[in-house]
Amino acid sequence: MAGQRTSSRLTVAAALGSLYIVWGTTYLAIRVAIQSIPPLLLAATVFTIAGPALVAIVIVRGGWTTGLPPARHWLSAVLVGIGLVTFGNGSLMWGEQFVPSGIAAIVVATVPAWLALFARVYLRERLRRLTVAGLGLGFGGLVILAAPTGTGVGDLRGVTAVLLTAIGWAAGSVYSKRAPLPADPFLAAGMQMFCGGLVTLFVAISAGELGRLDFARAAPQSAIAFAYLLVVGAIFAFGVFQWLVRNAQLSVVGTYAYVNPIVAVVLGALFLGERLTVRTLGAGAVILVGVAVIVAAQAVTSEPSAVETELSPSAAVQDAAKAKS
Repeated sequence: MAGQRTSSRLTVAAALGSLYIVWGTTYLAIRVAIQSIPPLLLAATVFTIAGPALVAIVIVRGGWTTGLPPARHWLSAVLVGIGLVTFGNGSLMWGEQFVPSGIAAIVVATVPAWLALFARVYLRERLRRLTVAGLGLGFGGLVILAAPTGTGVGDLRGVTAVLLTAIGWAAGSVYSKRAPLPADPFLAAGMQMFCGGLVTLFVAISAGELGRLDFARAAPQSAIAFAYLLVVGAIFAFGVFQWLVRNAQLSVVGTYAYVNPIVAVVLGALFLGERLTVRTLGAGAVILVGVAVIVAAQAVTSEPSAVETELSPSAAVQDAAKAKS
C-alpha cells in the first residue's frame, strides 16, 4: 500500500509538472505562431480541429453510448464556446500582437478572481473576506500593469484584449457549471471547442483575416508552434488535466493559476527578448499574491468554491481551451 501511495504521488507530481510546463509554454507558442498566422484564424483553426479530435477519442474509448446530443446541449456548447474559445483564446492571441507573452500570462492569472465574482453573482456563492482582499490585490496589480506609459496605446489595447480573455474564460466556466451538457466531460469539451472554433472562424473572416493569410511567406517556426498548440496544448494537456481532477486535490491542481505566468515570463525573456521591467515584475507579484489569497480562501470554505467551479469535471472544457493558453 505504501508503494502504491508513493507511485500515485509521483504520478500526480509528474502530471502536474507537465501541466505547469505545457500551459506556461503556450504563451510563447502563440507569440511565435501569430508571426505568420492571423491570431483569430489561429484560434479558430486550432479548436475546430481539436474539438472533433477529442470527440473521436471519446468514440474510440467507447464513451459515446447515446445518439446525437439534443439541441439544448448544442446551444450550451455554443455559449460556453464563445466564452472559452472566442474570448478565452481568440482575444488572448489577438492581444499578444501588442503585449509580451509574459504580461499576457500575468493578466490571464486573474481568472480565479473573475471566477469568484461570477460565481457570487450567478451561483450565489459566498465571498469570504480573504477572497475580497485577494480580489483587491489582483485588480490593483492590473491597474499597475495597465497604467499609461510612453510606449503609446498599444500596451493598453493588448492588456484590454487579454483581460477580456480572463473575463470570458471565467464567465464561460461558471455558466458551464449548470448548463445542460452531455454527461461525459470529454464529449462536452469537444462540442464546446468545435462550436467556439466555428464562432471564432466567423469573427476572423469578418475581420478580414483570411486575406492576411499567406502560406508562401509562412515561417516554419509558426507551423511548428501551431502543431504544438493543437496536439500538446489543446489535446494532451486536457487529458492530463482530466486525470488530475480525478486523482489529486483540487487546491493542488489549482496552483497552475500562479505557476504558468512564471514559466511564460521566463520563456519570453529567454527566447523572445521580452524586457522584465520593475513595473512588470511588481504588478505580476501583486496579482499572483492576490490569486494565491483567493485560492487559499476558497479552499478552506465548506461551500463549493470558485476554484472548484473552475476545476470541476462538469466544467472541464475551460481548461481544455486555456491550453491557453
